[in-house]
Amino acid sequence: MQRLIILGILKESPRHGYEIKKIIKEDLGVFASLENKSIYYPLKIMEREGLIKKSVAKVKGKLTRYVYSITPAGNKEFLELALKALLSEKRPFIDIDIPLYFLPHLDKRGVMSRLRLRKRFLEKVKQWLSDNLKAGEKLPIHQQLLLKHHLNLLSAEETFVEEIAGIVKSY
Repeated sequence: MQRLIILGILKESPRHGYEIKKIIKEDLGVFASLENKSIYYPLKIMEREGLIKKSVAKVKGKLTRYVYSITPAGNKEFLELALKALLSEKRPFIDIDIPLYFLPHLDKRGVMSRLRLRKRFLEKVKQWLSDNLKAGEKLPIHQQLLLKHHLNLLSAEETFVEEIAGIVKSY
């Protein structure tokens, strides 16, 4: 997934490594569980494979900076990876499912307390997404769809957390 993300970011425009890392953390990190690992090693490999090229950009009064851009081979790889990801059979695994498996062994009060906290967290995230969707009415449609997708996922999880709480109460 990291290759797809880096190539996608470079399709938008050439960027230096720190910019790529910042976009991954601040923009995409909201929607995907991405590890905050170094991107410089993958950039080096992708450059060696001819998917991206590196050029030197002198910044006045600063150190030399490398700017990465996508190549025609990188464009081809991006399309292949993106189309493959659309057909991914990976299901989202949600951490709450593991404790549910062991529910009979958990303290009822502890579970109820955590479910209330989880519900508050989900409400805050849902509000954040709603606010961004309203503020972003002028966002490109693909970004609006991403916000709507996560709003739908959060609504489903909120409903499920309420269902769990109802079952735990009567357990």
